[in-house]
Amino acid sequence: MRALLPALAALALAAPAAAQINGSASGFSDAPTQASEAEYWSMLGQMGTCLAEQKTEESTAFLASNIDSSDEDAAFDALFHRSRNGCMGNFVQAGFLRSHVRGVVAEGLFEALPDATVEAFIAAPPTGPEVIASLHDFARCYVVAHPAEARALLRETRVATQGELEFIRTIAADFAPCLPQDREVRLRPTSVRMAIAEAAYHAATGGGVPIIQGAE
Repeated sequence: MRALLPALAALALAAPAAAQINGSASGFSDAPTQASEAEYWSMLGQMGTCLAEQKTEESTAFLASNIDSSDEDAAFDALFHRSRNGCMGNFVQAGFLRSHVRGVVAEGLFEALPDATVEAFIAAPPTGPEVIASLHDFARCYVVAHPAEARALLRETRVATQGELEFIRTIAADFAPCLPQDREVRLRPTSVRMAIAEAAYHAATGGGVPIIQGAE
């Protein structure tokens, strides 16, 4: 825990991958222009909501697949199998980490759950993992111990914003029981948010921690 709070305090928001937005959106040119960091994260957040609403079956299958598996490859392709994906808005091209897509899709699916399902999960969360071996284990551990705070993070802040960073700083003191005790840990706030989103979705719907293919 001694290294966690300084790490969260010092970290800037995670840098996005490359993305291009249609220049005509600004009214000046039809040529694509490089997106800003804020535009990238805004697009990603909106895309997660859009995919959860418009491609619910495919989004659910994507979240059900094991990380870095051939099933995940196929499920990811099913989400983006067309050359033009309406959920990307004005973006004509984007390269992003698949873990980011899992996070925003999970958040979109979690937000679409009936209130009764979410309230039932908060009132009686499932059990946490026995061993903390990954970021996803950490997130599951935190979510089942603090389900209301996990929901508040997702509902009251937006991805990769100052509000997200400040919220995570306020809950960081509760992370210690869910962190490995044998090594120093540094966490990126936006990565924490995305892992919590997926953990919250799986916990509320009866799923388990996703398996990382090839991990020991």
